[in-house]
Amino acid sequence: MKKQYVKKITLLAAGFICAAAIHTPQVSLAKQATAVPKGVTQQTNKVLPKLKLGQKIIVPELKLKENTYVLDYKVSDVNGDSVADKIILVGTKEMIDGKMDAYASDLSIIVQDGKKHKYSKYDWVNKGTDGTLYGELGREPNLIIGDYTGDKVDDIIVTAPQGGNGGYVDHLVLSWQENKLKVVFADNEATVK
Repeated sequence: MKKQYVKKITLLAAGFICAAAIHTPQVSLAKQATAVPKGVTQQTNKVLPKLKLGQKIIVPELKLKENTYVLDYKVSDVNGDSVADKIILVGTKEMIDGKMDAYASDLSIIVQDGKKHKYSKYDWVNKGTDGTLYGELGREPNLIIGDYTGDKVDDIIVTAPQGGNGGYVDHLVLSWQENKLKVVFADNEATVK
């Protein structure tokens, strides 16, 4: 009996720690969207190869850099039209000594509308102390999908571990509002909204 209470308290504490880590109250236990690989469809309905982590991604209308790769992806309704959308986290990567770097820079979130097959992109951009804009970077960043705003529509959390001994992780929470992705929360104060 005592072990059951310890397990429940541990899980409860983990939930509070996660909520505190992103500095926003946890509305509910949101379910993780399933990461079922689906083909990316362009407006011409031309089907691209199935999404795979680490593959290059080319979407001509978004004008992505040549070295842009799929870092994570999920399938979930994030725009509230009851049709599953494709949420793709992309970033640029470089080859170092013949191997792909673990860090990705110029992080962006792409949403392909499941009904209209149109793309929307949000570039996670920060302003340096000198006023220069630069893309967010992270070591093996990922997506978490769930309703965090309480509006019954899934939102997007992007986590970007910074590496090093400090264990710092930047977070970005995006919500679909007024037909585009908008920042709900960014714990990096330099994030341009």
